[in-house]
Amino acid sequence: MSPRLVSLLGLAGAAVVLRRDLLVRAIRVLDRRGGLFARRGQRAYAATAGVFSGLHRRAAADAARAVGSRDATVVDIGSGPGQLLADLRERAPAARLVGVEPSATMRAIAAERGIIALEGRAEHLPFPAASADLVVSTLSCHHWDDVAAAFAEICRVLRPGGEARIYDVRFAGYGPEEARALARAARIDPDTVQHRVLDERVFGLCPYALITIRP
Repeated sequence: MSPRLVSLLGLAGAAVVLRRDLLVRAIRVLDRRGGLFARRGQRAYAATAGVFSGLHRRAAADAARAVGSRDATVVDIGSGPGQLLADLRERAPAARLVGVEPSATMRAIAAERGIIALEGRAEHLPFPAASADLVVSTLSCHHWDDVAAAFAEICRVLRPGGEARIYDVRFAGYGPEEARALARAARIDPDTVQHRVLDERVFGLCPYALITIRP
C-alpha cells in the first residue's frame, strides 16, 4: 500500500471519528436543552419507556444481586417515571429505594407507582455523605450538565464498600477513556472506574454500556 493511500485512509478515518464525536456532542447538548426533559415530552416518554424495559430489567437484576437480602439504600439518579425502582422493588423487597429526579412531572408519575423520588440532580444529590449502598442510573448520564461533578457527588454519598452502576446508550454515553478522564477531573482514582459494553441493545441495534464506580 502506497504512503499516499495510507495517509488518505488515515485522514478518512480521522474524519469519521471527528464527525461521530461532533454528532454525539450535539446529541448531548440537545438533550440537555430540551429533548425528553422538555415538559411536552415527559408524559410521552413515560408512556413509551417500555422500549427500554430490557435495560431496566438488566439494571434491576444487577442491583438485586448487589444488595442481596440486605436493607440496603439504593439511589436511582434520573429515575424518571420510576420503572427501574418498580422492578427492583419486586426483586429486593428489603431494600430502601429512592429516586432523584429534576422533573416534577416525572416525580408525580413515579409517585403514582408508589415510588419515592426526591427533587435533585446528579451534581447535587439530596443525601448526606456515606448514606447509600448502591447508586444506579439508566439513560441519564448523557443528560448531566457536569459529569465530573456528578461522579464526585456519587462518591460522596456512597458508603465504604458501595458502588455505582451507570447505564447508558453506548453511542451517546461516555466511552472508557472519557470515563477515566472524568474520574480524574472528579479527583477519583481512575482505576476505580470501569467501562464495558453490554449485550443488551436498543431496538436490537445500538448496544448499551455500563460505567461502574467502586471508590
